[in-house]
Amino acid sequence: MQLFPDHAKPWQRPSEFFLLLFAAALPHSIAAAQIAAGGVTVFRIGELVATKRWPRRTRLDFPILCYGVISVLAAVFSLAPAVSVSKLRGTALVLLVLIVADAIRTRRQVLLLVAVLLGSASLAAMGTWWQKVVGDGVAIVSLLADSPLQQAGVNAGDIILACNRQRLRQPDQFARVLRDAAGKQALRCQALVDGQIPYEFTLPADRLKASVPSAHTATTGRYARARGSYSHYVTYAEVLLLLTTLAVGLWFVYPRKWRWPGGLLAVVPILLAGALAATLTRGSWAGLVVGVLAMLWVRLGWRGRVVVLLAAVLALGGVNLLLQQWRGIGFYNPADPGDQYRLLMWADGVRLIGDYPWLGIGMDAVKVRWRELGIRAYVQFPLHSHFHSTPIQLGVERGLFGLAAWLWLMGVYLVLLVRLLRRYRDDDWAVYGLILGIFGGVCGFLLSGVVHYNLGDSEVAMVLWFLAGVTLALKRIGEEGSVDTPARAR
Repeated sequence: MQLFPDHAKPWQRPSEFFLLLFAAALPHSIAAAQIAAGGVTVFRIGELVATKRWPRRTRLDFPILCYGVISVLAAVFSLAPAVSVSKLRGTALVLLVLIVADAIRTRRQVLLLVAVLLGSASLAAMGTWWQKVVGDGVAIVSLLADSPLQQAGVNAGDIILACNRQRLRQPDQFARVLRDAAGKQALRCQALVDGQIPYEFTLPADRLKASVPSAHTATTGRYARARGSYSHYVTYAEVLLLLTTLAVGLWFVYPRKWRWPGGLLAVVPILLAGALAATLTRGSWAGLVVGVLAMLWVRLGWRGRVVVLLAAVLALGGVNLLLQQWRGIGFYNPADPGDQYRLLMWADGVRLIGDYPWLGIGMDAVKVRWRELGIRAYVQFPLHSHFHSTPIQLGVERGLFGLAAWLWLMGVYLVLLVRLLRRYRDDDWAVYGLILGIFGGVCGFLLSGVVHYNLGDSEVAMVLWFLAGVTLALKRIGEEGSVDTPARAR
């Protein structure tokens, strides 16, 4: 029996190619991932038209519809409609769930996509490990009073990344750059404060002398917070959170984990977890701990769950100690400007939800109407950012209706994952491992989202929705009784 009409086949191969390209690009480039997602969408629409059918229905259709409609209404009735309507592009990423779910046809295709995704992410993580071993930039240890670096605003502890577009790796290299430029040309340099806050400074040519390198001491920079190929370390950390738990879930259920294939499989979560550790992102670290413990909770009996609860306390305490040692602060420090900023934004966010309870103020309206809205953090700090919490951000921008729609969507998704875990527990280890890893990732993502607006990063949202589409595809393939052959079109 022919599973698909002949006139649908020209659309299938390009769709599968762009889906693979999408999985490969996700850990590296948002632009390439979005182009690939556009290709998948175009060819999926083409196949639907050619076969004269509607997309397959899923459990998440109605929650996604409600979330999208409320987001549109919040944008239309926003305090800054033009700004908010432009932000609907980010909201539209949720449609990836339905596109991916409809495009995937077989279990084999799922495993290939996940292998490409994790393999691509592992390559990016290897780059992060390499940076930490070899070094990235030059860390200033001390400065003399007459140092041109100090006069330019550089302080001890700062990391100089590049000068005149030449990437710096070692102190000797930086010394040569300074000597070569002495009296000849100015140096425009990029640097980091506390390994995370970027700034630029200029060293005028007339201040550069042959003795300049002796006016400071430096070492190889290894303390910059890892960000991969993304623009921000939190974005990279949240993507790694979702992918590390996915890899851990597969390793957890692999039947020969203590033999050499299991050892090779264990390399992936080790690479990803190491890169996540290098971001020094507190919420994502805690999310990884919670995600792994959630997977253990599902796998163990009641005695094991008691152990998991005790392990959770010990693990979070250990993470707090590591943060204090590596970053100088634990999960919370009232003297930390980042925590001060976050608390002010939370307090004003809760207030704004009370002032605009139904549809909120609209997406990103706070950035243009912040004075009249009384955003205190924008006054006290030179940073105009978001509310650093997904629930608070949604409540402020989309109101209680939007927040309720989001919680409903994620609740239905979690229930679906739990049911699939029960179904596949003793059946297909690969599918069960994927579902388990996705479940742990969602738990960690929701926990981290309490202190991060992780849904606001398009890179993170695309990974989240891609894996949700994979989940729905696995559910459909299992219901149709075929795991290695294309599912029949309805």
